Amino acid sequence: MSKKKKSKLEFISFKIFERFLNLFPYFVIRKIISSLFVLIGYNLNIRRTVAENQLTKIFSKISKNEKKNILKKMYRHLGFTATEVYFGNKNKLFKTVSTNGWGNLEEAISLKKGVILASIHFGNWQLAGEYIGQFHKTSVIIKKQRNDYFHDYTYRQKTSENVVLIEQKNALRSVLKLLKENFVVAIMIDQSAGKNGIMTDFLGYPASTYIGAAKITIKTGAPIVPAIAFRNEDGSHNFIFEKMILPENFSKDEEPKLMEHISQKLEKYIWKNPEQWFWVHRRWRGVKKAKK
Repeated sequence: MSKKKKSKLEFISFKIFERFLNLFPYFVIRKIISSLFVLIGYNLNIRRTVAENQLTKIFSKISKNEKKNILKKMYRHLGFTATEVYFGNKNKLFKTVSTNGWGNLEEAISLKKGVILASIHFGNWQLAGEYIGQFHKTSVIIKKQRNDYFHDYTYRQKTSENVVLIEQKNALRSVLKLLKENFVVAIMIDQSAGKNGIMTDFLGYPASTYIGAAKITIKTGAPIVPAIAFRNEDGSHNFIFEKMILPENFSKDEEPKLMEHISQKLEKYIWKNPEQWFWVHRRWRGVKKAKK
């Protein structure tokens, strides 16, 4: 079977399942999907070994039971996020949002140089971008999914018209243009960059990191606002905006230092609530290929 046919079959199967789930009220859908994520992810070992190894690397002193609880909570949390993305009512979800440090974002926007919103895969990061898009011109850099049908459905049909989407590949020109128009441009900084990255510390270990956020802010003068999307125990959301980082405090030779500085602002949330981070991503892969 060709890749295109396989992708189409996967998407058709998903749409059938989606229609079936839509027969139920939202709270039931949320329960079903979160339970399935735990069943398939943890019990059937979909990337569980990757997550376990990385969790052990960072939290070396936690017990086996603690590790198990964190991973199960992570899969459940991913199920909650999937439910919100594919079945949630955006207006109702927005009403559950509270913010801390919103003034930090407003202050950065007031400089009229555009804003780099640096974040990580934590909480419902997609909802955060759309929430900001209600109030300010917003763009999000996305990575193309393996399945074209899912990519189109997730990002084109399930994303608000208030948010401009930019694919990661060849994004620089678009980002520079949008910053000139005073957009808030969201960039995820916790993906492994392999040979295309520079070596920085992430959670205490060397990792290959995309340098784009640092290069762009030093080139344009746009401030960086580290931000996090946090899901509360009751299912509501808290979006937190740290104080802006000004590029004039860093030289071009200090791009790695700037990326580590941004990262440290966000890592503290992983240390405190590890279950909300995306442990299934191979963050430390390819570090030997990174530029030092």
